[in-house]
Amino acid sequence: MLEAYIDDSASDFRADKRLILAGYLQSAEAWERLTEDWTAELARPPALASLHMITCFQGWSEKAREAKINSLVAVLAKYKPLSIECSISRAAYLEDLSGSVPYDLRHPYFPCFVGIMHGVVETVLEEKLEGPVELIFDEQGKVGEDAALWYVPLKHMNPAVADVLGGPPRFASDHEVVPLQAADMLAWYVRRAAETRCTARQREVADALRFRHRHMEIPDSLVMAWSEAFQYVPGIEHTKGRRGSTSKLMRELVARLPSDRVVPALKKITRRATWLRRARSTFMWLGLERIWKRLAHRKFTIR
Repeated sequence: MLEAYIDDSASDFRADKRLILAGYLQSAEAWERLTEDWTAELARPPALASLHMITCFQGWSEKAREAKINSLVAVLAKYKPLSIECSISRAAYLEDLSGSVPYDLRHPYFPCFVGIMHGVVETVLEEKLEGPVELIFDEQGKVGEDAALWYVPLKHMNPAVADVLGGPPRFASDHEVVPLQAADMLAWYVRRAAETRCTARQREVADALRFRHRHMEIPDSLVMAWSEAFQYVPGIEHTKGRRGSTSKLMRELVARLPSDRVVPALKKITRRATWLRRARSTFMWLGLERIWKRLAHRKFTIR
């Protein structure tokens, strides 16, 4: 079995407020060995309980910090797990899609989550590896939970994706899961490498952390195209507020149906929604608003 561990890093740098999801892919057995070596390096004086790039080196001297970083890079270089990243401009996403995107897609984490899913599949196929691949992400709260709800339908929309990916993604703390600490370091350095303020040392470490690296960037032009396309989606106006969230529906579908029936159920709901929109227009045009309201409140069940 293969395991991919993914963490995120977000920048508030004025030039480009960017979100990056990045991590590593290798066999579960290799992760076990790497975890042992990584834990031993963390315990070597000066010791760290766990690695988190933003907070763990506070109070350290530059020399001590860089020495610890070098030792951890050496651990990763010993195993050379496949590395992957997907990034998007938070500024472009929020500016171009604000007011037009459905409520459940309001955060740029979602397109990067989907990008990582497909990037992992492409990496496995190109490297001629055998799945399934289990995806483990750093904890993201509700944003991560909402994105994960779409994992099953996104997986089963494409047979190639369904054949490679395993069960639903898991979320864990990078303080407790060593491979997520490695993903945290990669995400932090590849994000800095993309910024104009990146130092030569940071770029050197970023290069040392990437092994047969897959780089994916969601361009601003695609974000703009999404914004324009959403304007022509029927019923889009009903999805923009909190009441337009489909999270509850998706949670029920995934819980009640076999995974391979979720996509057919969504297609059935789409056809029904199309019929309801047309019926509403007809009833309103005929002045039969009361009858329409009675019809609209009926319960429809998915079988």
